Amino acid sequence: FTLYDLKAKDRPSAITWQYINPTKLSIPQYNVRMGYYFTDRFAISFGMDHMKYVIIPNQNTLISGVITSEISEKYEGAYLNEPIQLSDDLLEFEHTDGFNLVSLEFEYLQPLFRQIGKSDFSMKWNAGLGGIWIVTKTKVKVLGEGLDNDFHVAGYTLAGKTGPKFFYKNKFFLLAEIKGGYASLPSVLIKNAEPEIGDHNLLFLEYYIALGLNFKLGKRKKESNER
Repeated sequence: FTLYDLKAKDRPSAITWQYINPTKLSIPQYNVRMGYYFTDRFAISFGMDHMKYVIIPNQNTLISGVITSEISEKYEGAYLNEPIQLSDDLLEFEHTDGFNLVSLEFEYLQPLFRQIGKSDFSMKWNAGLGGIWIVTKTKVKVLGEGLDNDFHVAGYTLAGKTGPKFFYKNKFFLLAEIKGGYASLPSVLIKNAEPEIGDHNLLFLEYYIALGLNFKLGKRKKESNER
């Protein structure tokens, strides 16, 4: 059966020491990324956005499909775009460990202020586009049956991002971005090795602040005086 236009939200953790505790680093939502600048403005980067996706319970939705009495006596029937309330005995569904966006992105950095006042700070504007996979660890129950599944490549994504980037001595930086995109997940595990899978598509939007460091690879070539 199919449920339409379900609404979901993330599940952010409170800001505590677990964000810097190596043994608990995977619990809160986080982003990590490393890139390489081909020029002063163009770069390619690879990283992961660890988000969470939790279906909001008890929402009203529409259902189509067939549920037999062997599967559920309560929900037995044939449905065609009929209204239904999403109770826990019908569906519990969350990617909380998580909804992991693994992406390769192409980025462009536009200088805005090469020096802010008389300080060592500068400001640039960053924009990027990319995507690859969505790796999920899905906790799901459909009509009372399911489990906390293994990590699994469930689909693919395309996302864009933009935001300001503040530099200190062009080495340390603070980045504030929003990122939005589309994800198609045709292979969400419901019972690990079992053939049952979930298939859903979604739009997402996130915002984040990140700290980073620029460093050089190798020594810069000396300019030649020869003409």
